[in-house]
Amino acid sequence: MRQGTARAPSPPATARGGVRVVTVEPGGLHADGSAAHAGKTRILLVYGEHGRELITVEAALALLADLASPDRALAAADAPGRAGAPALADALRNTVFKIVPMENEGGRALVERGALCERKNGRGVDPNRNWGVDWGKKEPDYDPSEEYGGEAPFSEPEAASLRTLAASFVPHAWINAHSGMEALFMPYDHVAATPTGASANATLALLSVLNAAHCGGRCAVGSGGASVGYLAHGTATDYMADVLGVPVAMTWEVYGDPKATFEDCVRMFNPETAADVADVATRFADAVFHVVEALPGHPGVEKGVNAQIAMAEAAAAAAAARGEPPLLPGSRAARKLGAVAANLGAGPPAWLAVAGVVGLAAAAGLAWRGVKRPPADAAKQQRRRVAATED
Repeated sequence: MRQGTARAPSPPATARGGVRVVTVEPGGLHADGSAAHAGKTRILLVYGEHGRELITVEAALALLADLASPDRALAAADAPGRAGAPALADALRNTVFKIVPMENEGGRALVERGALCERKNGRGVDPNRNWGVDWGKKEPDYDPSEEYGGEAPFSEPEAASLRTLAASFVPHAWINAHSGMEALFMPYDHVAATPTGASANATLALLSVLNAAHCGGRCAVGSGGASVGYLAHGTATDYMADVLGVPVAMTWEVYGDPKATFEDCVRMFNPETAADVADVATRFADAVFHVVEALPGHPGVEKGVNAQIAMAEAAAAAAAARGEPPLLPGSRAARKLGAVAANLGAGPPAWLAVAGVVGLAAAAGLAWRGVKRPPADAAKQQRRRVAATED
């Protein structure tokens, strides 16, 4: 970083066995739940929620690489319409990132073994239908092979651990990366409507700016329910907005090939050449940095310990009203701190350079370009009814 020193982030830590989380704090790493975090912008980003959406994990790795060596991202911030490298550097020093590079490891493993159209986890549940808002509602075209929501809200470790993490971290922004089309969505998914008010209007304006700067104006912009062509129930983004009160909740669809056949899920959801993979991953890493610049001036973003406590306690009350278990286990003092380590029963984290995290991720098989298509007859056996677009 040109100004200041980037400190080492956490290695991927698994929240209750559900997801691996990387913490990055460019201004100097502090313990989870510290007063320093309460005074900074907090962003929670999730990639790889659906197994077949391989490109989203590449976007996560591109973001981590840029956070480790931000010169490229800082230079991009000098483009017309951006805040400039000094402003981005300052914003980064006042931001904490929680990044989940691959939420659905079970579904990804199935894809790498040849089930190329699989979006669900290793237990046959769609992690993005397992959340508590409007869970279990079925549209006339409901297909359990695509979007089975599980036996109950938060029955799956992916959704359950992310819910606990988000309730503890209390993010100002949530970004859930998908592929299958080019779109930048805000709530809601379960109804064809968009929230109203100054905060929602500012989010919609931000999405329009991101579309022009990073999507070439091709992305659909608006609420998922009003734009994607179908309603989705039990999604993460609606829960973040409606229950946890995250001010800026977004779903980004980073790539889609509308000409691909249903049988060719690799092509439908992922670019095929190394150059196209790099282009998509870099553009949407830059989009994250653009959000970092914009959030401090967003009317829905409130900072400070009191705002964090109020949001956490409101989320706990909303969960209780829905008959769900407490969002934040432990005492009121632990809730006030929002301490992830206390809530998850974790010990003090051991810090690791982000370059090491990227190296470990590659060694663990996150790079996907070695995935091979099966023969044509096998592909037919794996056929899934895949929507032309999806969230």
